Amino acid sequence: TGDSLIQPTHAERKFLSYEDLSKGYRLACQVRLTEGTFEVFIPSESVLQRYKSADIGFERPIAILPAIKKISVVLSRATLNDVRADFERVADAIKGYVDLSNIDVDIDSIQKLPEIIRAGDWSVTVTIWNNKKLVDIEAGDSSNKLYGLAIDIGTSKIVVHLVELASGNTVAIESIPNPQASYGADIISRLSYALRNEDSLRKLQEVLIKAINTAIDHILLRTGISKNSIYEAVVVGNTVMHHLFLGIQPRYLGYSPYTPAIARSLAIRAKDLGLSIHKNGIIYMLPVIAGYVGSDALADAIAIDIENCEEPCMLIDIGTNSEILLNTGRVIYACSTPAGPAFEGATTSFGTRAVAGAIDQIFVYFDSSVQDFNVHYHTIGGKKPIGLCGSAMIDAIAHLYKLNIIDNRGRFSKEIKSKRIVKDGNVYSFILVWSSETSIGKNISVNARDINEILLAKAAIASGIRILTSNAKLDLNDIQKIYVAGSFGTYMNVENAITIGLLPKVDPRRVEFVGNTAISGAKICLKNTEIRKETENLARKIKYVELSAYPSFNRVFVEAIPLPPISSPS
Repeated sequence: TGDSLIQPTHAERKFLSYEDLSKGYRLACQVRLTEGTFEVFIPSESVLQRYKSADIGFERPIAILPAIKKISVVLSRATLNDVRADFERVADAIKGYVDLSNIDVDIDSIQKLPEIIRAGDWSVTVTIWNNKKLVDIEAGDSSNKLYGLAIDIGTSKIVVHLVELASGNTVAIESIPNPQASYGADIISRLSYALRNEDSLRKLQEVLIKAINTAIDHILLRTGISKNSIYEAVVVGNTVMHHLFLGIQPRYLGYSPYTPAIARSLAIRAKDLGLSIHKNGIIYMLPVIAGYVGSDALADAIAIDIENCEEPCMLIDIGTNSEILLNTGRVIYACSTPAGPAFEGATTSFGTRAVAGAIDQIFVYFDSSVQDFNVHYHTIGGKKPIGLCGSAMIDAIAHLYKLNIIDNRGRFSKEIKSKRIVKDGNVYSFILVWSSETSIGKNISVNARDINEILLAKAAIASGIRILTSNAKLDLNDIQKIYVAGSFGTYMNVENAITIGLLPKVDPRRVEFVGNTAISGAKICLKNTEIRKETENLARKIKYVELSAYPSFNRVFVEAIPLPPISSPS
């Protein structure tokens, strides 16, 4: 403390109040040690805890047809009258199921084959991927040990599902923050970091794979399942995450015309990337659609079966990098819009992710009994409040707007007086939760800067919706169904989202929250190879719209920033 640290930076003075700075609060990404040692205290609101059930999403019923199959057979013993080689003996035994003569075989599947066969008393289990590749030969009957992973690599969060492939049941779920956030909060800043030098790209790949392996290890520890029983992982993510996971130089995703290195699906050996599953297991990468619309958006489309919408429908996946898909009934359009991490709590004063203690619902009202404003709120897990997640920010702004506490630009009214409205320097804020009720010992509030961050984020999404709809020559009223996906969509109040202009003004009954459909789509492709094949065709069918190339994008974006007029009750 004291002279051992550099003075607060411009960013710290922007995001921390004078009171916080005077108490010694600093931003870890900004503070630097000049000499000596110092002690760090991490307040509870900054400690990430387990995520809420935003790690699951709508998943339509499908047939179970996984790429991985296990065949258990008993071999005839070798004799002087039958001197077939061990591998040929296995091939002959399973030829009614699959022709091993046309299958790729790794040398390590053969090296211990003689011992494996005899250890199982001539009973073996053969594991095949997609009728193309021999994954393993095990002693005895291990056909009941058949698992796969679905992995959604988000800009802010990684979600991993362990699936039992015979039944299709999800056995375990794990989610962790994407550690690449320490190199940049959004995909543009990570692109910039990756372009510094070759070592930068390697670091981004290494921390990502290490984090995924940590999530897998947690699952294995809880379930007691061996990694050697996991034979395939289906991975989805935006195009930048896709490239960084594979260690592909993403340079040209950052420059017009934003072309990916590869768009088609890929099947990669797990040992080539160091993923913590069976060493001969397969990592299957779904196709990406364009430079900024990745396989996560394709997985969204698969999960809700957007291709077969009977009427015009739209899917909005809200995240740091938000994607929008629109099926007009004739053409499926897609675009990407950089909403940034505001909805995930990264750029607001008391923002947090959907963790225990995060406020996810808020209701602000005028309480005539005290002649002042009052607040009801709900926290995840019923814990004492630690901060506000995106859905609560939407609620708060909508209520403050409807109560005329703020105007359509998010500016606080000077006419309204309340003990909850306070001023710190030139910045007004509204206290939502008093310090005595929180677990962080501070008032939880929303200020004008926070509101502006949300307005910019919602404007990015709203302008994408408007341009995509206009490009399709549709009116918003033509869209009969709007699916909202993403990490906090499940908890969003649809009327409040419409009030702030995040969602278009349509009948709220047309809006359906579907949760994390990226992970759902990945699971569907893990469990059904026929649907997996369809993703290649669907990716080619989708027509990508580059918003930056749209002549009026800047005008549309600026017009989308203010809060829309409030409709009078009918």
